[in-house]
Amino acid sequence: MMHRFLLIWVATLTTILSGCWDQRLLKDNSLILAIGYDQVDDKIMATISHPLASAGGPSKSPSPPSGSELLSSIGNTARNAEVRIERKVPEKFDVSKVKVVLLGRELASQGVFSILDSTYRDLRGPLNAKVVIVKENAKDGLSIKAHESMTVSDYYSELLHTSEQGGITQNANVKTICPIILSEGKDFVVPYLTVGQKDKAKVIGLAMFDDDKFSGTLGLKESSMYLILSDNVKKTLPLNFKVGNKYKKNDKNFVSIQVLKIKRKIKIDDTDGNIKAKVKIDVKLSIEEYPEDHLYEKKQINQLNKKIQKHLNKLADSTIKKMQKANSDALGIGQRVKAYHHETWKTMDWKKVYSEVPIEVEINSEIIQHGIIN
Repeated sequence: MMHRFLLIWVATLTTILSGCWDQRLLKDNSLILAIGYDQVDDKIMATISHPLASAGGPSKSPSPPSGSELLSSIGNTARNAEVRIERKVPEKFDVSKVKVVLLGRELASQGVFSILDSTYRDLRGPLNAKVVIVKENAKDGLSIKAHESMTVSDYYSELLHTSEQGGITQNANVKTICPIILSEGKDFVVPYLTVGQKDKAKVIGLAMFDDDKFSGTLGLKESSMYLILSDNVKKTLPLNFKVGNKYKKNDKNFVSIQVLKIKRKIKIDDTDGNIKAKVKIDVKLSIEEYPEDHLYEKKQINQLNKKIQKHLNKLADSTIKKMQKANSDALGIGQRVKAYHHETWKTMDWKKVYSEVPIEVEINSEIIQHGIIN
């Protein structure tokens, strides 16, 4: 009886401890942490960046990477270009840990879904990788000189995180943009970068998309306003406006504010098939800098609030016009029409109608903090 019991346990443990059939050993793979794609004539160029291991054998203690290596190859498709890169090195590339995907502006103008198609079909595809558009091209973006202790992928991860927390951009990853591309009535935006003369990347706004095609950009102030319009402010959102001309010292004519709270409502009006939209936003503000001072006086605060409110509404109108000119419905107005006015939705081609739809924005501001000196 005891022997039979032991045999059962041995059989059970053998099954449990049999190991993984699809194991991937790190020594046989090279981790890719950043990848970029560019349009080269009618072909696709893929560029990868992966960390170089420091000198030393397995007996030595692990040390940080000593730098990054760039490799590029051209193919008929994104996946074909990646396969050609693999032929240049002895290891097999592992893209499952990619942190950032850079897309050149020219390529993005042709459409990005076909570039990301192989990623969506791969069980280990880097769905959490952030997507950005580079004004020049992706290869230039991956050629920047990051700090000695950082890889290119870490550099971009920190840059994008900081810009999002600072109210400059809205980050999107490979996973989040897929359902937006495949759905109707909404478009997406991703960070828009440029590579400076000193080989440093700089966030210069948001790249707008019409379906999966890059169609225009929003500047830094307009990007911040888009975050307000979409009610997508993470932590802080600073803005600076000129509110006067009476001082010779120019900085005294400006005010710096911080958006603290946002309450937004979007109303869709359908009158005989004619769609109108109204975006109403209430914002709570903090005064971060105002050299003219005297904010202990209620009259002064009210006057300043009116000036700020005027600037906010003006910026909102120009941002909406830019979005409509780019035919980018990143606020999802079309989704609301489809959901609440479906009969009207079925009679229209939203992509042809959206740019002409009247969209009214009303922003009401209130200063609730104005500094400890007042």
